[in-house]
Amino acid sequence: MSTLVRVELNWPEQNTVILGEDHYFVMLREGAVHLITSRCPHRGGPLHLGDVQEGRLRCPWHGSTFRVDRLCARSVSTVQRGGQVIAYIPAPEQAAPVATHTMVLAR
Repeated sequence: MSTLVRVELNWPEQNTVILGEDHYFVMLREGAVHLITSRCPHRGGPLHLGDVQEGRLRCPWHGSTFRVDRLCARSVSTVQRGGQVIAYIPAPEQAAPVATHTMVLAR
């Protein structure tokens, strides 16, 4: 069973959340902040290490590409208040989120 876990990030200093084995990263798109799962749906690669080219995010492992607008549409719901980003991530009941400060991000 999963529950929603509240996560607060001081963005842009904190740009990634690790929750159990799952990684999420912040992506800024059209002035809105999105918290996106870093797991490639194709083979589980780390999307946060990928490159964005022509509106598509390329997985660094196998080169699969995904439309950024679709990734953002499926992102975790977030609220931005100045430099603070608040999100609710589905997680196992015993998982505790960890916001990280320095992580390479897809750009």
